[in-house]
Amino acid sequence: MERWSALQVAMNEGCFLIPKSTRTNGLERAMKRITSLLLLTSLVVGCGGSSEPKQASQSPAKAKKTAAKEVEKTAQTPEKKAVTYEQLMTAADELIEKRDANNAIKVLTAAIKAKPTTSTAYIKRAAILAEAKLLKQAIGDMNSAIAVESDNPKLRNTRGYFLLLLKEYSAAEKDFNKAIDLDKEYPQVYNNRGLVFIGQNQFIKAMIDFKTAIKLKPDYVDALNNLGFVYLQMEDPDYSKAVETFSQVLETNPEYLNAISNRGRAYFKLENYDSAIADFSQAIELQPANDQYYLHRSEAYKAAGQEELSRQDVAHVVWSQQLTEINRRIANNPKNINLWLARGVHLLKEGNIEQAEKSFDNALVIDGNNISAITERAKLHTSQDQFAEVVTLCTKSLEANDTTTIRSIRGDAHLQLGQLTEAITDFEACRRFDSRVVEAYRLRGEEYKTAGNAELAKADSDHAAKLEQQLSKQASTEEAVAPRAFVPVKFEETAAAEKETEVE
Repeated sequence: MERWSALQVAMNEGCFLIPKSTRTNGLERAMKRITSLLLLTSLVVGCGGSSEPKQASQSPAKAKKTAAKEVEKTAQTPEKKAVTYEQLMTAADELIEKRDANNAIKVLTAAIKAKPTTSTAYIKRAAILAEAKLLKQAIGDMNSAIAVESDNPKLRNTRGYFLLLLKEYSAAEKDFNKAIDLDKEYPQVYNNRGLVFIGQNQFIKAMIDFKTAIKLKPDYVDALNNLGFVYLQMEDPDYSKAVETFSQVLETNPEYLNAISNRGRAYFKLENYDSAIADFSQAIELQPANDQYYLHRSEAYKAAGQEELSRQDVAHVVWSQQLTEINRRIANNPKNINLWLARGVHLLKEGNIEQAEKSFDNALVIDGNNISAITERAKLHTSQDQFAEVVTLCTKSLEANDTTTIRSIRGDAHLQLGQLTEAITDFEACRRFDSRVVEAYRLRGEEYKTAGNAELAKADSDHAAKLEQQLSKQASTEEAVAPRAFVPVKFEETAAAEKETEVE
């Protein structure tokens, strides 16, 4: 479950969503900034300039007449209206809907100043602050809301949940106890108090609270999942009961990720490895960026005797951690072209073509003529048979800087497109000499022959044959000059080397 959904359940209030980036980067970075002056100006009716025009020196009689006109003019001007609490709350709701939390907080602060004895603005501001992980500030707002409505169980439950997130278990339990005193039929508060007991390893008390919450609300999947977790974690675990409980959750919500993963863990403990692998695989499908699911599945594969699949999952986790490090370095130095190239190459190791393309494109934005960036992007185009795109990319680069590497790449793309003369022109310009050059001449010779141009056909065919002979001679000479050495190696040493490689 995403963290805001948990907050929504805990509060039993409306959902005030803000972007996920807020969770890690903080409120100020995550939200688009709209100047509060513009916002308030749009709310104020008749708000205009207040400076008075300068007047020239005049006689007392004329000054009296002018003053009378000013009084009459003022009487006809509508009085400026102050922004009302209701207008501020409407504006705040609109900003919340737009996910502009920064300005929503500013407007809610103004609303609190306008009506400090009303709890709604405190509650809404607390929700936004809590989602931004500013829990202490959120608790401060809940203190103010509770001071206004001390007999409201929802407010006690909300503050208790924020205290729970801070692991202030005693204070949280007091709030939940008070909420239950005020409303004994409130299922969410029993669930939340059960979480307090889990945090204190008081699993029997937690079990009682979760069962109470489920009795009050039979379709309460969060409480069911938490009850299953108790069966999984208590001093004398009941793994069969855990599987049964998590399965009940999944009957109601088949994509409840936490229950899927937890059931996989319970199956693993029951040595039902096939079912465990199936659950962890489904969890990976739903959240592929979570390394923990790969590690769980790796353990299950290993226990089931599927060593290679186990190693593959561990290798993926290593790959993922390396990607995280590359991303971290890019965040600190976004103009480093080599980091973007490294990211693209790394992504291709796991077949993530779309993200690799973006990385190479970002590198080209930094330097459109960088040979390494063009080469990597062209290789990716080639792997997708996008040869026309390779030609376009290389041609643009060659207009700025004619290099043999880029000409060679473009020559290969021309050859794949059947543009044989263009390919040969590029190969000759970069003095390339290999089997693809031979192929280009041979194919063009066949084209000339089909077109009835025997002389040109013979010239290309002869040239292809000559090049092929030279290539063959060169290959045999290199083999004679540098024969491959044969060094006998004991079997035990080979095995040890392989084992060492696996560890790496």
